[in-house]
Amino acid sequence: MNSDARELRSDHLILVADVGGTYLRCALARAGAVLNTPVRLERDRHQSLAQACQHYLSDAARGLHLEGASIAAAGRKHDGRIEMTNARWGIDPAPLADALGLRRSRICLLNDFEVLAWSLPALDAADRVEIPGGARALAGQGSPKGDPSGHRVVLGPGTGLGVAATLRMGDAWHALATEGGHAGFAPQTRFEQAIGDLASSRLGRVSWERVLSGPGLVLIHEACAQFRGSPWHPTTPAGVVQACAQGDPIALESVRTFIELLGTFAGDLALLYGSTGGVMLAGGVLTEIAAVMPLDALRARFEAKGRFRPLLEAIPLDRIVADFAALKGAAMAYCA
Repeated sequence: MNSDARELRSDHLILVADVGGTYLRCALARAGAVLNTPVRLERDRHQSLAQACQHYLSDAARGLHLEGASIAAAGRKHDGRIEMTNARWGIDPAPLADALGLRRSRICLLNDFEVLAWSLPALDAADRVEIPGGARALAGQGSPKGDPSGHRVVLGPGTGLGVAATLRMGDAWHALATEGGHAGFAPQTRFEQAIGDLASSRLGRVSWERVLSGPGLVLIHEACAQFRGSPWHPTTPAGVVQACAQGDPIALESVRTFIELLGTFAGDLALLYGSTGGVMLAGGVLTEIAAVMPLDALRARFEAKGRFRPLLEAIPLDRIVADFAALKGAAMAYCA
């Protein structure tokens, strides 16, 4: 889009929405910024996204002229629409535009990690928490500052493993949706190889998503029990984290291994995308883990890249804690 078109779109009052499996979060935005306090709606109370948006707008936008919408949803974007991963909603911009009385060209549709990538330049200090540890901290040199105009990456383990990048091109940011979580798993220790062997015996090819996800944490826990010759009973990701919090040695080793593997993968992504502007972590699994175990090992493995250690030591590594980062990203994407 040329600069004149960007300036025109920046004047639009738009709806921004983040559609998850359980909740729909909505707000109004203009010029890449959210204007009001977001509202959370229960998705199951509405038959469709269009109906939910109309419900929200009937109050929030009463008397205002809406000119566009930017919608993020958890699912793969294909042929201009999104089939949600964990909900029975298909999101198609054409009927949504018709229902909201908008031009179809003014519906911006993004997947959940693409929209987080758009949010990265808009996040402030209160929206993120630094992953502790690393060589600079040990040397008393303070936090890495990174390059404010450098490329950035966001990744996060949840039901799967999302990856997206924010690239700086000239004076503008561009988000890149990827399937990076499906890159091949690369174990570095005998135990990590045992994890890969267990996953391969059941799944064939082993991607990073097979180990860095909620189901992956359960698989690591089972592999750890086998590797240590300890009893194991099927459990859930939350159950592994709870056992870790209670001091169970197999769960402790499993969660620590998960953290280390996440650091290794995050460091690989930093090198792959040249993300000197920083790497951001998201996802509910990491939030639960951070409540019961320090994340220093994540930073240590992030930096453990041989000849490229000095480069990784200078890259910020943070965890997104903002409740409405996706809405910020949706607002920015509409104006891009």
